[in-house]
Amino acid sequence: MERQQLGKQVDIRLHSSVRHPGQAKETQEFRLTGRLIEKKGTSYLQYEEQQDGTIETIVKLDPNEALIMRKGAVRMRLPFSVENRRIGSYGNGPVTFDLHVETDHLRFTQEQDGLPGQFDVQYRLSDGSSILGTYHLIITYTEGKS
Repeated sequence: MERQQLGKQVDIRLHSSVRHPGQAKETQEFRLTGRLIEKKGTSYLQYEEQQDGTIETIVKLDPNEALIMRKGAVRMRLPFSVENRRIGSYGNGPVTFDLHVETDHLRFTQEQDGLPGQFDVQYRLSDGSSILGTYHLIITYTEGKS
């Protein structure tokens, strides 16, 4: 029996930049396909990346309390809140460690039917005592081609 896909198919443009202390800014851009899922009044974006193995990603899209969860070759949980520092986690193989997430900017916009939409977050990660990097992630999604 074939499993039915939830949500709407979307085309995703993911643009990210990172600046590690003492290093030049690095930027990456990916074009992916995924799904936009509505559940209990909240929008979620689900997609897979291929980076040293498959990484399944789910992004809770919210302008106040957003979340990125990744599993596969990398395990990561990054909660975002402009008003509060949050504790997230990062794992690669058997090692997992806590990350402190400080959100500087968080914006989520989408049309009434959910498409198109944009998620924009700027944040800093630290190990609790020193900054590991400053990040800016913009995810833009539009209706996918079936």
